[in-house]
Amino acid sequence: MISLADDKLTEAREHALAEYPDECCGIVIGKPDHPENDQIFRCTNIQNQLHEQDPKTYIRDARTAYYIDPRELMRIMKQAQEQGLVIKLFYHSHPEHDAYFSEEDKRMALFDNEPTYPDARYLVISVYNKQIRDQAFFEWKPESSSFEKVHL
Repeated sequence: MISLADDKLTEAREHALAEYPDECCGIVIGKPDHPENDQIFRCTNIQNQLHEQDPKTYIRDARTAYYIDPRELMRIMKQAQEQGLVIKLFYHSHPEHDAYFSEEDKRMALFDNEPTYPDARYLVISVYNKQIRDQAFFEWKPESSSFEKVHL
């Protein structure tokens, strides 16, 4: 069980509101059982750039999809490794949609039908009309080979 600092969850929700009507995305790193030292990173969603460059491959824009800048992801992973920390949480928002783990979310979280980050949780923040409506956490369940909603 990974615990998370409340202030980092608040910051993720604030990020969702700031990026509305586009999806936000970010990462929380820390020690699994020590939320007081969690670090949050507001990542850059490059989905609009990808969509503009190649709309056939990247059909969606940032209103309905996110893609974390790979350079930022690598920098965060390196920092976590250097500090002996783990990726605890990936978060993103669903503007004008409910808080669920979509097929696109699953596709992005898997590699060869296995979770890329099996110990990380995923937070989806639902934002309607610039207001947080809901949030939901998901984690990989090996017994069902799926991401399932969990309660913290």
